[in-house]
Amino acid sequence: MSVQRVVVTRTGGFAGIVVTREVDDPSEAERLTAAVRSAASQDAGRARDDFVYEFTIVTTVGIERVDLTGAQLTDDLRPAVRSLLA
Repeated sequence: MSVQRVVVTRTGGFAGIVVTREVDDPSEAERLTAAVRSAASQDAGRARDDFVYEFTIVTTVGIERVDLTGAQLTDDLRPAVRSLLA
């Protein structure tokens, strides 16, 4: 199974603006997927007006969805997500 692309959607926050971006380079999508799966094991503590990030991972065998809160973004995942959604 290999990752083909990842769609990232950010919701929540004070203004409630929805932002969606797509990573369609398979090697970048693979790296992002590894970081997302690792972050999913973090505590999902939720703060008021926190962002929620939905990662839709498209592979050669199907689709996987992972939801993370802002608190779950790890130090190595946070800059990648900020850059992608900027």
